[in-house]
Amino acid sequence: MKQQLPTVSFSKNRVFITLFLHVVIGAMSSFAPEENVGTWMKINILLALILGLTNYILWIIHKNDSKRYFSLHSFVMMLGVAFYMMAPAFRSLYPSMFFWILLVVTIGFLVFLLLKRDEITRALVNPQDAWFKKIVFGYCGVIFILGSTLWAYMLATQTGPFMPVAIMLFFIGIFLIMVSPAMLSTPKRVRELEQL
Repeated sequence: MKQQLPTVSFSKNRVFITLFLHVVIGAMSSFAPEENVGTWMKINILLALILGLTNYILWIIHKNDSKRYFSLHSFVMMLGVAFYMMAPAFRSLYPSMFFWILLVVTIGFLVFLLLKRDEITRALVNPQDAWFKKIVFGYCGVIFILGSTLWAYMLATQTGPFMPVAIMLFFIGIFLIMVSPAMLSTPKRVRELEQL
């Protein structure tokens, strides 16, 4: 007999609280740097609405499987917050060459992590596994490469006082991107990876 999976009611789907979180964080990230605040406020609120709609669609599809729904919900939330954390650094670099370097490396890193989601999940459920060390060293390597790029930009140009804060927020975003692919694994796959 198939086990009954716990369902998620509309009142407990956390779509609205996550939407509120995205609106607040997006609004705050619109102010750094101070140029084009109105335009970025509109972009960030539109993104928050799109992420809220995505979570609502995920709830419709997965409301009868709470574990799967909340893991996908967390994935969407983490990517949204990562975007808001990283946006000030990207905005301050645009349209310089450093912007394109950072963008290509970040997108490449995200694609690589999505392709390696099983290894990331295994590293997070088994911290003694060798993949956990690879993730830690990978994160340090990314910080070194991207941090050097951002530092070179700061030395080459007159940056405002917000730039060190933008760099710290950027690395918080990178961390969220690093762990978010684990949320794509199904509960069955997580159990299989725990046994490895």
